[in-house]
Amino acid sequence: MKLVITLICFAFLGNSIYGNFESLLSQRINTQDILLLLWGIIFSFLSIIINAYAWKLLIHNIGCNVNKLNILKLFLSTNIYKYLPGGIWHFVSRYNTLRLELSNEKSIESILLEPILMLVAGCIFIPFRGFNVSIYILCWSSTLVFIPVFRNFLIKKVKVIKASVFTNNDKIKYRDLSHKTQIISISMFYPYKPLFVEIVFVYFRFLGFLCCINAFSIGSLISQGELISTFSLAWIIGLIVPAAPGGLGVFESVILFGLGSHLPEGPLLASLLCYRLVSTISDVFAALIYPVKKLLKV
Repeated sequence: MKLVITLICFAFLGNSIYGNFESLLSQRINTQDILLLLWGIIFSFLSIIINAYAWKLLIHNIGCNVNKLNILKLFLSTNIYKYLPGGIWHFVSRYNTLRLELSNEKSIESILLEPILMLVAGCIFIPFRGFNVSIYILCWSSTLVFIPVFRNFLIKKVKVIKASVFTNNDKIKYRDLSHKTQIISISMFYPYKPLFVEIVFVYFRFLGFLCCINAFSIGSLISQGELISTFSLAWIIGLIVPAAPGGLGVFESVILFGLGSHLPEGPLLASLLCYRLVSTISDVFAALIYPVKKLLKV
């Protein structure tokens, strides 16, 4: 199903590029626009560091002592692996490192909770399109998944679904991992700090996107609330659905579908292509932080 949806999104995106090819070629950027794109890289780069810090807080929140591990380094150095085919290798790499210091249960829990935290943080911004009480209640009630009863149930279900991600790369038996009766982090309190930091991460991610939109002078044609709402929805769908690495094609298609009737399609496509480049460059820069520090002995 993921592959089918991704192929449909690629077809939709490819058709949009083909239909607006001349408009794309006519787009021009000046020095001020280049500065905006550079700011987009900076905001996207900072968002990755913020995301890494949120994961560190989350690991402490579930009662894990990881003082012997550099969690920020682990996150930043493995984040680039999400672009490899399959989209799971950043999780596998983190698991292989964490299980050296933590139990298998805690290692898997910390990894599976992180994307859930991201999804909840993204849902916070979706209602900003307009004042609709039902949408606010629906999206903001997603924060309830971290209440112990719901969290434990969710983790157990997700762990069964994702067990093969870890067992295919480890000697742990699938049955043992999927059906263990060990209680999951009952002592874990509500992750206020990780959730707040993750919300800041999504907002910085949006600022990077906004810089790309403004570089092609279409940001003023739509309200900021509608823009961040559509961005968050597209980002969430791109996180959940894609078979392509990094949500390629899915994120862009949702943005086009949501904003194509409000913004000129040529500049919007150019903004999306630039944002994909901006986000990829920021991921590469983040992955190079610690290798460069080691090289320069900083």
